Amino acid sequence: MSEAPAQGRARGRSPAPIAKAKVCVPGGHPWVITRPHLMARLEKGTRGPLTVVTGPPGAGKSVVTASWAATGHRPGPVAWVSLDEPDHRPDVFWDLVVAALEQAGVADLPRRTGHGHDMFCARLAFTLSARATPVVLVLDDFHPPVGSALAHEVARVLKGAGPVLRLVLTSRSDPPLPLHRYRLMGELVEIRSGDLAFDDREVRELLAHHGVSVTPASVSALRRRTEGWAAGLRLAAMTMEGHPDPDGFAARFAGDDRAIVEYLVAEVLDAQPPEVRRLLLVLSVAERFDAELAAELAGPDAGELFADLVRRNAFVLPLGHGWYRYHAVFGAALNLILRHEHPAASTPLHRRAAAWFGRAGLPDEAVRQAVLAGDWSYASWLVIDGLAIGRLLGLADGRPLAALLGDIPDHAVSGTAEPEPSLVAAAVSLARGDDRACAEHLDRAEDLLAGLPDAHALPGRLAAGLIRLAAIRPVRHEHLRDLVRDLDRLLAAVSGPESPELRALVRYAHGLLELRAGRPGHAARAFRDALPATEAGGDLQRRRCLGSLALAEALQGRFRWAADLAAKAGRLPEVSTLPAGRRVATVHLACAWVALEDARLDEAQVELAKVRVANEQVPDDFLAVLHDLLTARLDIATGRPERALTVLDGTDENAAELPWLRRRMRLAEAEAHMADGAPAAAIGPARDAGGAEGAVALARVHLDRQDPAAASTAIRPVLTESSAPAPVRLDAWLLDACLAYRTGDHSRGRRSLERALRLGEREGIRLPFARARGWLLPVLERDPELLRPHRRLIAPLVPAGTRTPAAPEAPAVVDRLSAREREVLTLLAKMLTTEEIAAEMYISVNTVKTHLKSIYRKLAVTRRGEAVRRAHRLHLL
Repeated sequence: MSEAPAQGRARGRSPAPIAKAKVCVPGGHPWVITRPHLMARLEKGTRGPLTVVTGPPGAGKSVVTASWAATGHRPGPVAWVSLDEPDHRPDVFWDLVVAALEQAGVADLPRRTGHGHDMFCARLAFTLSARATPVVLVLDDFHPPVGSALAHEVARVLKGAGPVLRLVLTSRSDPPLPLHRYRLMGELVEIRSGDLAFDDREVRELLAHHGVSVTPASVSALRRRTEGWAAGLRLAAMTMEGHPDPDGFAARFAGDDRAIVEYLVAEVLDAQPPEVRRLLLVLSVAERFDAELAAELAGPDAGELFADLVRRNAFVLPLGHGWYRYHAVFGAALNLILRHEHPAASTPLHRRAAAWFGRAGLPDEAVRQAVLAGDWSYASWLVIDGLAIGRLLGLADGRPLAALLGDIPDHAVSGTAEPEPSLVAAAVSLARGDDRACAEHLDRAEDLLAGLPDAHALPGRLAAGLIRLAAIRPVRHEHLRDLVRDLDRLLAAVSGPESPELRALVRYAHGLLELRAGRPGHAARAFRDALPATEAGGDLQRRRCLGSLALAEALQGRFRWAADLAAKAGRLPEVSTLPAGRRVATVHLACAWVALEDARLDEAQVELAKVRVANEQVPDDFLAVLHDLLTARLDIATGRPERALTVLDGTDENAAELPWLRRRMRLAEAEAHMADGAPAAAIGPARDAGGAEGAVALARVHLDRQDPAAASTAIRPVLTESSAPAPVRLDAWLLDACLAYRTGDHSRGRRSLERALRLGEREGIRLPFARARGWLLPVLERDPELLRPHRRLIAPLVPAGTRTPAAPEAPAVVDRLSAREREVLTLLAKMLTTEEIAAEMYISVNTVKTHLKSIYRKLAVTRRGEAVRRAHRLHLL
């Protein structure tokens, strides 16, 4: 820029000596970090008419833009104007713009006169539009008032200059230009606070410039605490130079750091009018706020101030739906200043915020504010009366509440006659695994509730019952039944927010009652009803529900379903249950049962050991009896029947109150006597058990005593009883097969054995076949067609070192096929239907069916495909 034009503008229109500093691109600094992604965004933006870079003080707006202007790819010369508050007067502003453009090499610009700016702006736009190459105008810290003439004039020049002028604006808030129009036309590039935030790589590079070396975890922690704010990171880096423990400093660094506070006071607070300064400080007590909360805390006149604050302050970040929050560092610094300047103001403000959040139906914020105010009684009342106790018990996502109330002090519990703090302390203790403290707090709460009117005590009594239920303390059936009945009544009577997790817990308890009553089908339905509400809850309750459902399925003999449910429960991280590491006995009990029925005995042993540990942590007589029952059956399967009888003898007393469970114990006793070579001793327990299970046990005794007729009589009703559980039906078919093969009825034996094998495949039951391997494996060796589809089921039962059963030759045909039957078989091999065979042979369909039945019987098969394969093997086709 020549001296003459500068002197000509000095007559009242030029900013004179300081203008050169204001119209030059700022110089770089050695600590400036190269940020290629932002340089690319600016390059893209300057291909169009408008680029806006907004962010809080110290976000790096000017540094990034200056770095691009000095080293980046530019479409033309860059004119730079650094603006201060007084520079937003139109006469000063336009003189600076002209000076910057001339500094960038733009010639023949119009001169401003003292008769308004309309003509000047029109001439400036016309002059710029006549250029052959673009020019970039950077207005650094451009923030004219809303509705000002200057904003209107800048918009006119930008529009009138056409594609030649590329405008870049940096500001702490959106400039008052018609940004929506440019955004709609795709002619606006925006770089916001989130784009300016440093990532881990940039933080690490900045620290390296200052000679600071920390771990990657410390880099991430520092970035999270500052939210990537450039000024905060640089202040931290400067403080960390030579610090003896830079990693510790990074972990502790926050908005209450002295350097941060001094910077924000100088850059932000001191520039605000007193009423805006007060509003900024007051809102720092809340993690998020809206206009209504601002009016509650700062008075009804805060509305207009709040609207201007959220529009102009880049440290106020929008959350959507009218909610805002402070930048983390800014909020922490403001809160420190509030406590320093107005030490008595914080507690009343927190109380008012707690009451407002409570009225607004936002319990987490309400509880947090009450805790910050030191009002533990109100915080506890919010949890109990708001039916949020389930969140403390891990029934729903209660991490915020658990963190807030986890440190409830003893004096807040013992120093009040209100039951709510004791209930909260009981729930917190239960979550930590401190069962004794839970019981003490719960007893105190129930004593206080006893003295309250029913209408006032309902939420508290409901919370107390739910805590007792979640603690699994009522181990006797009648205690659990009474508790669930009370909870049903309280849930029906209490009014409050919908809490599906509470109803799910009570529904889960109904399932426990049905399970203990010996109605596993009803129990499974109750557990399935409760399961959806545990999706968003803690892992402990979901594991309990899945485990109990798996156990109910196992009790019904549906081991495939039980295995699937137990696997789902097993995939939940056990270490995240509350308390950490507490095992859920039902999950491991179901896994043990599935493994035992599948003849995976070592795995069953491991799972039963886990059940024992779980039951030591949370004793439950019912689950202890089931553990002993499975332990006894495992002992029988591993050849230790005498040990099984000892286990059963010590368990019988605990099973006395549950008749269905006592019957299962008697069945296991009969099985143990049989395995011990004492069939006579097994008769009494088998008869005591009764039902289909007892009939099968008696049939096994008769078979062992060489009385096949009595065995057949005992088992015959079970073979037609489709309602019997799968393991019972499988045992019955397997026994019938054994009886048939012994009496030479191979056709019936094969049909019964095939039914048993299919059932075993479907339900994952292998143990009865392992018990019968003595007669079963030789039979299958002679019948490869029967073995082939069930080889996976049978193979693990073959003793180590021997070959899987395979027959060198097929068994003989039961009886010779007639000529007519051979003809039917030939047509059957051609895949003809029954009707087509009838038409081909000129006989009725019923006659064909009669021939097919005879063929199946003589070939000892049950299906068409097997008949054809068997006929090929026997060279009948």
